[in-house]
Amino acid sequence: MIAHYQNESVLSDTTGPLQALRADAASSIGRILAAAREALRRPGSTTLNLIAKEAGVGIATLYRHFPNREKLAEAVMERVFVEEVRPLLTEFCASDASRDDLLSVAERLVDLLERERGVVESIGNIASVTSEFLARDEELRDTIARAQAAGNLRPDLDPDDVPALLAMVTAVPGLLDTDQGTRRRYLSLLLDGLNPTRAQELPGRRAVEARR
Repeated sequence: MIAHYQNESVLSDTTGPLQALRADAASSIGRILAAAREALRRPGSTTLNLIAKEAGVGIATLYRHFPNREKLAEAVMERVFVEEVRPLLTEFCASDASRDDLLSVAERLVDLLERERGVVESIGNIASVTSEFLARDEELRDTIARAQAAGNLRPDLDPDDVPALLAMVTAVPGLLDTDQGTRRRYLSLLLDGLNPTRAQELPGRRAVEARR
């Protein structure tokens, strides 16, 4: 993740002779992430060597920050979250939190996952990675609280449930390839399943774990 780069001690120094090195490293990281995001959007496979070349850095520089393809994809996903998902959640929190608003958020999230499919597919456990992002972000908790207060999400839905739900959506064969109308239909069904009307009490997490 961006917060755990191997050069974190260098990047955190803002004074003295290391400041120029810090700026150079930050610039390299930014170019690598931008190049990786573009490369992973293109059809077909890509290599870290190609990403390094398109970023204008040596392959050793890329590996210094990202030891493998999955760690690079995780860092790209974090940037996507900060730049696109967080503003989307903030926008929802400022809305009336209606069912249409919630459906719009769901649609735009799935559209984003479709655009970033190469990044998602390069991450081994998307639920775990997403969970780490969301655990550090208050926007998700605010989003869920707003939707619950408006009566559009069941009150026992927990923010920790969201990463698994997103992983389920991305795992549905063909969902990301469907047209907008079909996608909206399935997301509507999903939201209806999360609606508090006639909802049964969810088992506690310990009870679920005990059954495994």
